[in-house]
Amino acid sequence: MTRLEGGLASDVTRGLAVPHDIEELRPDLVGFHGVDRVKERTSLRGHRGAGVNLVTTRLMKSAPDAHDPDWPKYPETVLIFATHPPVEIDLRAIPSEQALSALAAAGFGKPFAIMTAFDPRGENLFAEENHRRARNLEQRLESAGYGFLPVDCCSPDRSHCECSVAVVMPQYIAIDMARELEQIAIFWFDGQRFWIVGAALETDPLMLPRRS
Repeated sequence: MTRLEGGLASDVTRGLAVPHDIEELRPDLVGFHGVDRVKERTSLRGHRGAGVNLVTTRLMKSAPDAHDPDWPKYPETVLIFATHPPVEIDLRAIPSEQALSALAAAGFGKPFAIMTAFDPRGENLFAEENHRRARNLEQRLESAGYGFLPVDCCSPDRSHCECSVAVVMPQYIAIDMARELEQIAIFWFDGQRFWIVGAALETDPLMLPRRS
């Protein structure tokens, strides 16, 4: 799944033509489900400018944890980007300038999304099915010309991880894709801070770190 070597930065930063009739809202993000084992890498895609575009398509409107019991753990995620050396960002704290500079050097200084194809609607699938979904997502990203970077989304003690992908792309596309993948939410980076943004779930965006 390593897509970083030799061409990732150029792939990610080359930019895309984005429709001008899309309304941008405030920045936001999310996309990770905690599980009872360390998961294999998956692919994602997502983003659009510095705003959130929530499109209404079969959204779930009840409490988040009614759809995914791991929802309360999302803001406690530790992101481990497959850069060289790896960049680690704990979403319980404001990202350091050093970490942000390292991400920018890898082509992720602009807003981007983090999502996964694993475990749709928070339901744990067998590894084989998750791998199939991940491969399909990677193929979609590659055919669309998006570079992507593997990201492990882990619990603070690293006992549980969800393999995901960071992608620089229009946000409305990321949210639409996450909904197609039946993902509860995605993580979104607005250039300075991370957010949790609902996809299949209708919920207000949550800026990270979460205020107590």
